[in-house]
Order: sequence, then structure tokens, then C-alpha cells
Amino acid sequence: MAMDHRSVSAERGTLVSLWGLLGMFIVKGSVGWLTGSKALLADACHSAADCAHTLTSYLGMRKARLNPNAAGSPRQQPEVAAAIVLSAILFVAGIEMGVSSIRTVASGADKAPGVGAVVVIAVGIGVREGLVRYRRNSDSRFGIRGDRAGDNRSDIFASLTALVGTSGAVVGDMYDMPFLFVLDPAAGLVISVFVIRMGYRMTSGVVRSSKPNGMDDSDTQTLIEAVQIIDGVVAVDEVKAREHGHYVILDVSIRVNPRISVFEGQDVAHRVRRILTKRFLHVIDVNVKVQPYDAGYPYKSNHQQEELSSLLQ
Repeated sequence: MAMDHRSVSAERGTLVSLWGLLGMFIVKGSVGWLTGSKALLADACHSAADCAHTLTSYLGMRKARLNPNAAGSPRQQPEVAAAIVLSAILFVAGIEMGVSSIRTVASGADKAPGVGAVVVIAVGIGVREGLVRYRRNSDSRFGIRGDRAGDNRSDIFASLTALVGTSGAVVGDMYDMPFLFVLDPAAGLVISVFVIRMGYRMTSGVVRSSKPNGMDDSDTQTLIEAVQIIDGVVAVDEVKAREHGHYVILDVSIRVNPRISVFEGQDVAHRVRRILTKRFLHVIDVNVKVQPYDAGYPYKSNHQQEELSSLLQ
């Protein structure tokens, strides 16, 4: 039950972020189009990129929870197909915004966006920070590590860039300094680079997920050693990881004493799930496949030699 709560909590936090980012994209895009702000339109594209990344994470987590034993190639998984399509759209949108901003900078901006663009960007920064804090608090209540050390906050940098660009252009309009109008499309050009980078990250994520095991060898060995020392586990066949945003779902295949009952085998599997989710906070769920130990294969074991001898007799 605790692991179900962890999975549901992770899904809920991701879903709230998804709807929040979708709303920000719609508002920013609409106001950016009405005010003619290149920076705000580019920031809307970046919010769309965050929304796309969150969507693929949510689809992956939900599928893993509802159908944990589902197998198939990555191309048969809806979250991977969505990531491929969305990453292509982000590439095109980022390039288009960059080209449009370059043309405006080259030809010279003749007007500044309205004050509404500045207000929307400032409010968007507050909303985004609220979503991040909500997700972290929701995860921490269930012992889930919400952010990894390698993550960054490109969203806040993109929004701050847009805020500086639009604010500078508005100040130029207020004090009759038209040369400052160029700050808005210049900010749009910088943010378009962030959007293209997000598209690249999503594409590379699809490539990693297409591999049988997305973890490094050292991480895999650490997990195998953690499973091997669990009482009742005779051997570990394999450990595979499926990454969904900040979270990881493990598929573990273990060998147990062939003389124990099915109920006892399920108890060992539950013990493996509980220990792995507690020891590795970014692991929100573990799917354990239990098979009887085969003496004809040289598996490693955490049992004592005398226990193995009695087992194989």
C-alpha cells in the first residue's frame, strides 16, 4: 500500500504540474500574440516544452502503475511516441522563434510590447515556482526525491530573460528611447535556444529509454548488490530501470528457494520492493519477478554455503 501511495503521489504531483504548465502556455501565448512580444512568445514555447516533458513523464508513470508487467519495444509505448512527436515540434518551434527574432533584430524593432506582457511574465514566474514547491512538498511527504542533482532550472532562466527583455523595451517606450525596443526580440532569440535545447533533451531521453537498461554499470551493480543481501533472495537475474522524469521504476528478476510456497515467494518479493524504495528515494516502484532457483546455473547468492548445500540436495 505504501508503494501505491508513492506512485499515486508522484502521478498527482506530475498531473498538477502538467495542467499548470498548460495554462501558463495558453496565457503566455495569447498575451504574447496580442502584445507582439517576441520574448513572451518564446517563453510560452518554453512552457510548452516543460509541459511536453511533464506529459511524457506522467504517461510513463501511469502506464507502469496500471500495467507494470507490460512488455514491448519503445516504439510501442505511447509515452515514447509522444516524446518523439513533441520533441520534433519543439525543434521546429524553437528554430522558428529564433529566425523570427533574428529578423526583427536585424530590421530593427519599431515598437515595444505592452505592460501586460511584463505582468504576465512576472506572474508566470510566481506560478512556476509555486508548482515546483508543491511537487517537492508532495514528494517529500512520501519520501520521494523530487529533483536529481543533475537537474537544472532552465525555466526560471528563460522567464527571467523574457522579463528583462520586455521590461527594457517597455522602459524604452516610456522614456522615448526606441533603441531599447530591440531587447524584446533579443530576449526571444536567447529563449529560443533554451527551447531547442529542451527538444534535444527530450530526443536524447527517447534514445536512452530505447536501451534495455538506461542505468550506468555502477548503478546497476549497486542495485544488484542491494537485492542480493535481502533475506530470501538466492540469486538476481537482472535489474532494469525505466526513467520517468525525476523518478525510476525498477524491473527486478530474482531466484528463490524452489521448496518455499508461493505465499513465501510473494513475501520475498514484497521485501525486495520495500527495501529498494526506502533505500533509493528516486525509486517509486519495483516490479519483482520471482522464479525458483536453478542449481544448474552459477548464480551468486547471499546464503551461507551450508544453506546452499541443503537446498540443492
